[in-house]
Amino acid sequence: MDRRCNRRDFLRQSSTIGAGLALANLGNIVGATETDSNTAQKLSDDKTLRIGFVGIGVRGSCLLKILLELEGVQVRALCDIREDRVTRAQRWVEEAGQKIPSGYSKSDTDFKRMCETEDLDLVITATPWQWHVPVCVSAMEAGKHAATEVPAAVTLDECWQLVETAEKHGKHCMMLENYCYFRKAMTILNMIRKGLFGELLHCEGRTQENWIRENWHIFNSDGTMGWLGEHLAKRNGNPYPTHGFGPMAIWANVNRGDRLDHLVSMSSKSRALKLHAEQSFGKDHAVAQQAYLQGDANITLIRSVNGVTFTLYFGGQSPQPWSPEHKVQGTLGTCIGELFDYDARADGWIQAKVYEKGSRWANYTNYAETYDHSLWKALGQKANKYRAWDWSGAYDYLMLYQLVNALRRNNTPPMDVYDAATWSAISELSERSVANKSSVQEVPDFTKGKWKNNAPTDLAQV
Repeated sequence: MDRRCNRRDFLRQSSTIGAGLALANLGNIVGATETDSNTAQKLSDDKTLRIGFVGIGVRGSCLLKILLELEGVQVRALCDIREDRVTRAQRWVEEAGQKIPSGYSKSDTDFKRMCETEDLDLVITATPWQWHVPVCVSAMEAGKHAATEVPAAVTLDECWQLVETAEKHGKHCMMLENYCYFRKAMTILNMIRKGLFGELLHCEGRTQENWIRENWHIFNSDGTMGWLGEHLAKRNGNPYPTHGFGPMAIWANVNRGDRLDHLVSMSSKSRALKLHAEQSFGKDHAVAQQAYLQGDANITLIRSVNGVTFTLYFGGQSPQPWSPEHKVQGTLGTCIGELFDYDARADGWIQAKVYEKGSRWANYTNYAETYDHSLWKALGQKANKYRAWDWSGAYDYLMLYQLVNALRRNNTPPMDVYDAATWSAISELSERSVANKSSVQEVPDFTKGKWKNNAPTDLAQV
């Protein structure tokens, strides 16, 4: 039986959104390997990207400050449910030498008024997860490109909504997955493209967070449930897959010569959230009496059409240090270790291991200089300046640099709406699998067959 699933069959089986199909084409990703990008349309001196920004909390503030450092950017509008955040961000824009942008803070959905009113090229959202799709859809329907924090969508319905809206209106929608820009991730990409590991067979990635210890939106200080806590109480799978999967998807050319075929998922029991609630507010408190579905650990196994396998780990509740561990296995070699470049807490460089020949592991540093990616060679020194702003500042700079300059050149961003949908779809698919004793779940082809001819992602655009 043909196990591939087109949109119409998938939606009929899943009882999700209607079967209307947009036929507009966004075009293929440009570039195939680490080459220069002189084929791109040259910038004109007066080409300015006009940006509206939605969600100016901790994460949004970091991204906004880096945007203000980029050439050819004009922040024209700011939106947040808190007026004081809008006022603070307006001051930052003015201090950067730009005109004070318009502010929107009248309601939870004031971003719609911003998209309909303002003359913008791009709308970026760094809101809680449930608002990512509404903001992106509003932007694209109003003729603007969109970019969103991760995950791009929570449900399969939302994944299809992003794809169909982008196709209907001919607009780009990029998910801001900064793990793809870790220096090690890009060095490994270069090693793969140079054939060091041979034919790719298997990848592993993990999102090991420490959300409880970091008090990251699970419980509010007044004892109410935070927006992330609401997700973890009701869902059980991998709710946050893209950090672990994004680099692997780039390495394996997912949606560009290969595509995901099916997955299975399994979760452990849930303990950490309830224990944390009891310790923080007492056993009789409402959040301590709440039932939490999300298992403390989740493992999802994925297989592609071309036979590449992926193991994706998630753990965000039980106490542990943040750990972006990854593995690449090919017919000629293997690399395993942390993707993060420098950890000041450990006072040193985090090591990874590479196996290429012989019978012993070699140190990753033996390969780092030779296979350092051209984007880091060109912009790494400047990018590292932003580590002082936030631990992810260097990666955010490279990510936003490529997004901004792709749109200024009328090029496709390095990660497109099909990536946003495919990577985010792992969430609901894993939940369905967990709920049905780790049943096999088919991954829909959001590209509708275009993956067969799409060229590999070009992260070398400078």
